[in-house]
Amino acid sequence: MTYKKNLVILLIGLFLVMVGFGITLPLLPFYIQKLSIAEGISSEKIWLHVGLITGSYPLIQFLFSPYLGSLSDKIGRRPLILCGLLGYSVTMFLFSISGSIYLLYLFRLLSGLFSAAFLTASSAYIADKTTEKTRGGGMALLVSATGLGAVAGPLVGNLFSKVKISLGQLTFDSFSLPFTISAILVLLVCLFLFFALSESKISSTQQIAKSNRTEKEPIFSFLRSVKKSFIFLLVFSFVSQLSLAMFEGTFALHSQRLFSFGPKQMSIVFIVCGSVMGLLQLGPVTWLIKKKGEDALLPYGLIMLSIGMSLLMLSNKMEFILLFVSFISIGMAILTPCLASLITKDSGKKYGTTLGIFSSINSLGQVLGVVIGSVMMIWFVHLPYFIISILLLIIAAISVPKFRLKILHF
Repeated sequence: MTYKKNLVILLIGLFLVMVGFGITLPLLPFYIQKLSIAEGISSEKIWLHVGLITGSYPLIQFLFSPYLGSLSDKIGRRPLILCGLLGYSVTMFLFSISGSIYLLYLFRLLSGLFSAAFLTASSAYIADKTTEKTRGGGMALLVSATGLGAVAGPLVGNLFSKVKISLGQLTFDSFSLPFTISAILVLLVCLFLFFALSESKISSTQQIAKSNRTEKEPIFSFLRSVKKSFIFLLVFSFVSQLSLAMFEGTFALHSQRLFSFGPKQMSIVFIVCGSVMGLLQLGPVTWLIKKKGEDALLPYGLIMLSIGMSLLMLSNKMEFILLFVSFISIGMAILTPCLASLITKDSGKKYGTTLGIFSSINSLGQVLGVVIGSVMMIWFVHLPYFIISILLLIIAAISVPKFRLKILHF
């Protein structure tokens, strides 16, 4: 099967999985709240559980992504892709029928583990199937598929917002049903990829690794051999994900305090954010990477992200907010595929290991972005956006001499 067919098949799978993930996202806090109230948990502790259960997902990805990436280098991408999908489907279904708040913790952690396996192996699969010249475009398509799926998910979820189904002793209401639908959708994707997706081409270096599976290869031994540029790329990625999570995790509170935005306005903001990001990566960003190269685009992505974060402090009108959020989307649309591509180019042939570390660092940024942003907002409502916009500008300035970036001439 050709590279293009494999890529299309995998991107369809990624899109549908993220639709399933997006279906559950808006309802997760309310589902946790419902079970907490049923167990008599106090209102003060309910929101603690909401935060901990929500945060446990990226936390487990942070802890296990490097190992899972390294494992995919040894046994291949396809087994982890299929195992990750199957495990995610099962744990999502069990999450939907959980009658205990503590079972929610267990199944949410397992969902994070299996999704880390799928996403890390999928990224490595695309790295296997692309050349250094086409890798940036491939990564842009990957990020686009996941982003558009996450945007489409809540829209699909609205179709089932008032549906209730009873199957014997099991009852799926408007809170639990979307999780079940997500599980079924992911299972169908798993079956689809089982028959349609072949293993990615294994290089001679990877063949040696595969033939010596019993030989231990700790992550730390790999880290000792990496270049300094690899560390800088991880720092840039961490800060960009920290910025995005800071925006996504605090903007509801920020806009509620200053603009009196409700759920409807927030939905519009995040749909625009995800749509702009995904659509740009389908074509324009891929074209830019091919024409100018990943390293030349990095500072521009950082600057656009900084501009968007800083402008959020200046207006309370929806049309301007959407414009400012579009700057954030443009910045992330450039940064994410460029950083993923550059990291694989710095990795030799160990794409799984490096992309696992990349995914882990991104997950850490997502966790800390929400926490740090929330704490800063207690002191001053604009503080998170002010601090992060300054930090992004500093890193943009550092990136120019560090990678000897070229000036873009359009």
